[in-house]
Amino acid sequence: MGGCDMVLVFVGGGLGAVCRFAVSCLMNRLPAGAFPVGTVAVNLAGCFLIGLCYALVGGKLLTPSVRLFLMTGFLGGFTTFSAFSLETVNALKNGFAVLALINVAASVVVGLLLAMLGIRVGSRFF
Repeated sequence: MGGCDMVLVFVGGGLGAVCRFAVSCLMNRLPAGAFPVGTVAVNLAGCFLIGLCYALVGGKLLTPSVRLFLMTGFLGGFTTFSAFSLETVNALKNGFAVLALINVAASVVVGLLLAMLGIRVGSRFF
């Protein structure tokens, strides 16, 4: 990975994070109670966009540099949920259903447990 690649990922990631913040702010104005509508909107949009980019890469419509900027940078900054979703779909598509299930369980179930643990540790010691 060269310096130019890192700049592409850096700039894309920054733009993705700003877009995530903007979309979340806009969506969170909707009356949804405690439901995290902004986060869900960003995650779902990211899933669609990474699938679209993946198809364009497969069709040779995106150069490696554009792929780095969009998929790794922008969508990585926008939401990592999109990468999780794509990796899970690819595992299923390639016949690795058990691996896909482990990925979902580890990411969602273990992730939630670790978030709770982090809250508990943070509340107790800080």
